[in-house]
Amino acid sequence: MNMPIIRLEVQGMKHTITHALMEHQTQMDEDIQKAVEDYCSEENISRVITQACRAELEQAIKEEVSSFFRYGDGRKAIKAAVGANLMAQEEA
Repeated sequence: MNMPIIRLEVQGMKHTITHALMEHQTQMDEDIQKAVEDYCSEENISRVITQACRAELEQAIKEEVSSFFRYGDGRKAIKAAVGANLMAQEEA
């Protein structure tokens, strides 16, 4: 029984695919570079820094206020006020 011989020429296809991928990579590189340049404008960097600073300051202030009322003089004042209130209710 004779088997048919099939011959594939893939060299041209390989070249075409390689060329298309290189063009795609070049376009992606250009797009990424433009996106980075657009994002890193002076105004945008300033805005990002301002937002980050505000967020960190807000968190630090919240932590300090929480600490004051959990462990510091704020807790002592609350304890005294609650104690005084309870004593007043007992006397009434």
